[in-house]
Amino acid sequence: MGELVHRILEVITGMGYWGILIGLAIEVIPSEIVLAYAGYLAYQGEINMVEAVVFGTIGCLLQQIVLYAIGIYGGRPFVDKYGKYLHIKPKHIDLTERWFNKYGAGVVFTSRFIPVVRQAISIPAGIARMNLAKFLIYTGLASIPWAVLFITLGKKLGENWESIDEKAGPYTQPILWGALGLTVLYVLYKVIFRKKSPRDKAGEDEGETISGQLASIGSGYRVLNGRSVRSKSASQEFEHLVVGPNGVFHIEAKDWDGTVSFTSEGVERAGGQKEDPTAKLYRHEFVLKELLRDNKIEADVTGVLCFTNPGVSLSGKSPAFAAVTLDRLAHTIQGYKAKRGLSAAEVEHVARLLEESGSQGR
Repeated sequence: MGELVHRILEVITGMGYWGILIGLAIEVIPSEIVLAYAGYLAYQGEINMVEAVVFGTIGCLLQQIVLYAIGIYGGRPFVDKYGKYLHIKPKHIDLTERWFNKYGAGVVFTSRFIPVVRQAISIPAGIARMNLAKFLIYTGLASIPWAVLFITLGKKLGENWESIDEKAGPYTQPILWGALGLTVLYVLYKVIFRKKSPRDKAGEDEGETISGQLASIGSGYRVLNGRSVRSKSASQEFEHLVVGPNGVFHIEAKDWDGTVSFTSEGVERAGGQKEDPTAKLYRHEFVLKELLRDNKIEADVTGVLCFTNPGVSLSGKSPAFAAVTLDRLAHTIQGYKAKRGLSAAEVEHVARLLEESGSQGR
């Protein structure tokens, strides 16, 4: 182990229990090493084993709270730009984001025991604004056995604590397989549950598929499917509306396949077909902005073209609206940076206004 790591450990552990907590919270060096060294100090009798576990658990929890906050306030753009400094790659966020959006908050617990994923899962939880109390409970319950394991191993190894990577294998592998098994069981449960849900029984329908994607977008968002919205001068039928802390989103589904290119002259489909799918989005935007303005509500209004066909390929960028494939829909909404955010009370107020302005659609 490098001299620098030794010095950092000496500084951290020289602060006692608080040093262990801070070292885990900022994780300048891997948590396994800090926890193992804490076990070594317990072996030497310099610190108490039980209190080392308590402070170690709190330190692990604080680190995940930091990542959760990054998800809330920085979102995906922050991670894409600075994730390398956190030792988290975009592909790790892509994986955990798909897990979280598809299978819900339970993966926050099960993935804690899976390398790399256990760190990255907190960011999608923050982006989705998962309930903080639930996040803390799931994370805390998973952090306790992690802290107990490595502190105990560090104490057992004593002077040989530096070989923790080699010695921990026989103990961590059963935990890893157990976590993977638990994750599989959880996913199977979610899949079976969704199949029984009337909302998802027509899963091949593009609207229902979008509804399914939006169903797990996060507790901070309100999703309205199939709504008629009326302002003082016009009304429009909306396939999908989402109201969240970063604004109001109106979504238009397209089941196009092949290459779809966005250029300065408009939208081009494979085979030379030209069609502008944004006309309806402009009408939708007008109604929404007029309704919000008349009710003295300031909120970003964003149109999203969602291409649901798995055979579609997007090229270029729409100058006025977001254009995404189905698997990027939730991420696009969650990652949007609003000029003017909405509080939880304002989200509910806007959603209620949209519901009351017209009648239930299809």
